[in-house]
Amino acid sequence: MRVRLRGNTLHILCETSCPTEKEEITQAILRRMRRQPPPVQLLEPTPGITIHRLIVYGRLRQEKKSLWLSLIPLGQSSPSSNPETFQLNRKNQARLGYPQAIAQYLSQNLSQLGINIRVETQTLANTAPHQGQQRLWITCECDYSPDYGLLTESLVQRLRELEIKGFRDGAIRCQIRGEEKPEWLLWVDLTPPDVMLRQWGQWGDPEAISQILTQSFQAHPLTIRAAVTDAVLSLECILAPNISLAQAHILKTIQDILDVLAPQGLQRALIRAKSAPHNEELWRSEWSLPGVHHDSPGQLAQQGDLEAWRFLLQRCLNPDLTRRLATGGIHITLRQKDDTLYIMTEAIACPPQMATLKAIATLFRHLEPHPFSRLKVYGRRSGQSKALWQQSLKFNTITPARTSPQTPTETALPPVETDPSLSPLERFNQGARNLLQRSRLWQPIPDNCGLVLHQGESERNVFSPQRRWRVACLWLLGGILVTAQTDWLAGQWLRRDLAQPQSVSLSQTDPATRSEVLDAQLPVTNWPTTAPKAIAPPLTSPYPSFDNPLLDEKLALYQERIAKNGVPDVLIIGSSRALRGLDPLALQMALTEKGHPPLDIFNFGINGATVQIFDLLLRQILPPEQLPQLIILADGARAFNSGRQDLTYELMTRSPGFQALEAGTFSQLLSQDIPKHQAITSVVPDLEQITTQWLGKISQVYDQRQFFKERFFDETLAPFHTWVSTAEAASPMISTESGQQFNLDGFLPLDRRFIPETYYQNHTQVTGNYDGDYAAFNLRGTQHETFLELLDHFESHQIHLVFLNQPLTDYYLDPVRLDYERQFRQYFRQLANRDKLDFVDFVHQQAWQGRYEWFSDPSHLNQFGAAQVAQELAKVSTIPWPQRTSD
Repeated sequence: MRVRLRGNTLHILCETSCPTEKEEITQAILRRMRRQPPPVQLLEPTPGITIHRLIVYGRLRQEKKSLWLSLIPLGQSSPSSNPETFQLNRKNQARLGYPQAIAQYLSQNLSQLGINIRVETQTLANTAPHQGQQRLWITCECDYSPDYGLLTESLVQRLRELEIKGFRDGAIRCQIRGEEKPEWLLWVDLTPPDVMLRQWGQWGDPEAISQILTQSFQAHPLTIRAAVTDAVLSLECILAPNISLAQAHILKTIQDILDVLAPQGLQRALIRAKSAPHNEELWRSEWSLPGVHHDSPGQLAQQGDLEAWRFLLQRCLNPDLTRRLATGGIHITLRQKDDTLYIMTEAIACPPQMATLKAIATLFRHLEPHPFSRLKVYGRRSGQSKALWQQSLKFNTITPARTSPQTPTETALPPVETDPSLSPLERFNQGARNLLQRSRLWQPIPDNCGLVLHQGESERNVFSPQRRWRVACLWLLGGILVTAQTDWLAGQWLRRDLAQPQSVSLSQTDPATRSEVLDAQLPVTNWPTTAPKAIAPPLTSPYPSFDNPLLDEKLALYQERIAKNGVPDVLIIGSSRALRGLDPLALQMALTEKGHPPLDIFNFGINGATVQIFDLLLRQILPPEQLPQLIILADGARAFNSGRQDLTYELMTRSPGFQALEAGTFSQLLSQDIPKHQAITSVVPDLEQITTQWLGKISQVYDQRQFFKERFFDETLAPFHTWVSTAEAASPMISTESGQQFNLDGFLPLDRRFIPETYYQNHTQVTGNYDGDYAAFNLRGTQHETFLELLDHFESHQIHLVFLNQPLTDYYLDPVRLDYERQFRQYFRQLANRDKLDFVDFVHQQAWQGRYEWFSDPSHLNQFGAAQVAQELAKVSTIPWPQRTSD
C-alpha cells in the first residue's frame, strides 16, 4: 500500500500480484476506519489534518494503469442530539453550521491543489438583532502560496451559496505551513441572499423586488419584471400558457409582499399580466403602497441620511445583482465628520480606482445639492487594515444636513482582528489597550481611512476639541523638555571626550586606513576587465532624489561625465544583470581589436530595473540630446513581466524626483550648468538652511553630530556593530546602495565564482514555479505598452536599440523558466519588423549554461563572464557600432 495526502483527501494505492475485487478491499478499509471515533485525523503533523474522503486505487505490480478506483466519502463526524440530523446530506449539514461539514464541502475542489481546509467558529458579542452571533474562521493550509484570485472567488461563492444560518460574517486566512503569520486574510459577508434582496427591496430597488416576487411563485411558471418611473412601481407579470393561478391569488400574494416590504418612496403599484409567448395583456390592476408618505432614497440622501447614501452607493457600485448575491459584491462603510464624508469600498479584489471614483462622482453630482462639500474615498481588499488607494473629491454646492441623530451604518467593521484562540501575550496586550483607553488620553488607532475599527468605544473616547488641544500642548511641552535635557547631557559627554588629547595612528589591519595603499598595489592582469579600474567616488546629486541611491549617484556621475567628455558613444542599461554582466572597458577593447575606434561606453545598470524604469530614465529623465545613437539593453524576460508587482518603479513614483518630472522642472535642472560641489539646497527652498543655522546656535550637539554618532556606535554598540559587520562580510550579496562599488564606467565588477556544490548549502534552490520574478508571467501588459512607447521614442530620434538576453546557468533554467524564456524569444520575434531594434540571445546558447566560473550566482555574471559577454557581443556583425568617438 502507498499513501499520499492532498488537501483533505487521502489517496491509497493497493498493489497486488493478482487481480483483486474492489469491494473486498474497500470494505476492509471501511471496517478499519470505523474502529476509531470520528473525525479521522492524521497523527502528524500537529494539529492533525482531518480526512474528508478516501480515493482507493487497485493495480497489479509493475503496471502503470489502475484496474479500478473507488471514492469513499467519510460521514459527518459531528454528533447531534437529533437523530434525524444524521440523515441529512453533507450540504444540508453544512447549512446548519457544522464546522466539519462546512470544511468537507469547501475542500471538494481544493484538495486537488494540496490545500487543507480547517473550520472554526467564534461567538461574537454585542451583535445587532438582525445579524448572526457567530463568525466563521476558515483556514487554508498549504505548502506554498496559492494564487489569490484563483482561490478566493470560488471559495467565497461556495461559502455563500450554503446560506449558513446564525453567522454574521466569515474570515478566510491562507496559512503557509511552517510560518507564524497568515499569508493573507479575507473578510466575507455571510448575509444570506434573501436578506440582501429584502434590504434592497425595502429601499425600492426594482431588480430586487422583481427577484423577490418571482421567487414567491417559483413553484409556478411565472416571471415578474419590475421598473420604477416617477415613484410608480410598474410590474409586468408574464404567465405561461395554461397556468392555473387565478388573478385574485396573484394579486393578493404580490400585495402582501409589498405591504411587508413597504418600498421607500414608492407611492403606487401598477401590474400588467401578459401571456407568453404572444405578449397579450390579460388584465391589469393598480393600488397605493405603504411608502406613499415616505421620502425617496434620493431625497433622504440630499438631507444627509447615511443609510440612504449607503444603499445608493451599493447599488451604484454593484450593478450586477446576481454577482453581488454570489460574492457579497463591493461593501460600503460610511463615516461623516462635519461636511466631509468618508467612504470605504472593499471587496474580494480591491475595487478599481478610476471606475469607482467615476461612478461615485456621477452619483453625488446627480443628487446635488447635498450636505457634503468633500468626499474621501478609499479602496481596499476585504480584510486589509490599510487602504490600497485613496482620493479626495470636492463639491461646491452643499445644503445643511438635517438635525436628526445619525445612527452608525455598521455595528462591526472589517478587517477581522479577533482570533478565536488568543495567546496569553495577546490577551495582555488587549487588556493594556483597554486600560489606556479608559484613561481618556488614548483612543483606538484608526485605519488608513480614519475609520475606527470599534465604533462604540471610539464614540465614548472621543473628547472635545478643547481637551484635544490641551493634551496636545501637554505632550508638545514634554517633548521639548526631554529633547533639551538629552541635548544638554550629550553635550556634556562630548566636551569631556573632546577635552582629552587623542592620538591618531594608521592601522595596517584596518581596511579604511590602507585603502590608498591597496589601490596603488592592485595587480594589473591581462584579463580585459575593469576590476583594477578606479572606483567611482560617492557623489552628492544636485537633483531631486528618486529614492533610489544607485540611480541618484549614477545620474550625477553621468552628468559629470557628459560635462567632461560629452555624450558617450554607447550606453548600457538594464537591471543588476547589466550592472554586473557587461563590462564597458572589455567591450571597448574587443571592438578596438575588430578595427573600431576607441568608443566611450557607460553602464547605467540599476538593481531591480524593469521596462518602466528604462522608460523613466531614457524618455523622461534624460533629454534626447544626452542619449547616444546606440543603446544596449542587457537584461532578460523578468524585466518585461507585467504580471508581477513592479515595486522598484512604484517607489520611484512617490519620490521628489518623479514629482519634479510631473511638474516639468526636472529637465530644466539637467540643462543648467550646475557646479560639481553645489549643494542640493540650491534647488529647494531656503527653509532647510535657516532651520539648520538655528539648530546650530541653540544645540550643543548639532555641530558635533557626526562625532557624536561615531562615539555612540564605537562605545555603546560596539559588540552589536562587530556582529553586524561580520555577518555582512560573510554574506555573498553585494549592496550597491552606497554607490562606492561601481567604477567610473558605471560597472560593478565581482570576482566571486558560482560553485553549485557550496552555493546551495547556504541558499535555497528556488524553482520557477515559486520565483517572484516570473509570477503571473505576462508579456502583454503594462511593460509591453511602455516598451512600445520607448521604441517609438528611439525611432523618432534615430536611436538604435540592441536587446542582449543575458546568459543564465542550467541550474537556473529549469523547465518552467525555460518555457518562459521561449515565450520571451517568440515575443521579440514578433517585434522583428522594427528597423531600429536588434535581438541578441545568449540564454539559449548552451555553451554558456555550464560555465559556472563566469557566474557569481545562478543568474548573474561575474567580472570574468562580463568580459566574455563583451567579447562575444563585439563579434555580432549586425550591430551598427559608431564609427568614431564622441567629441
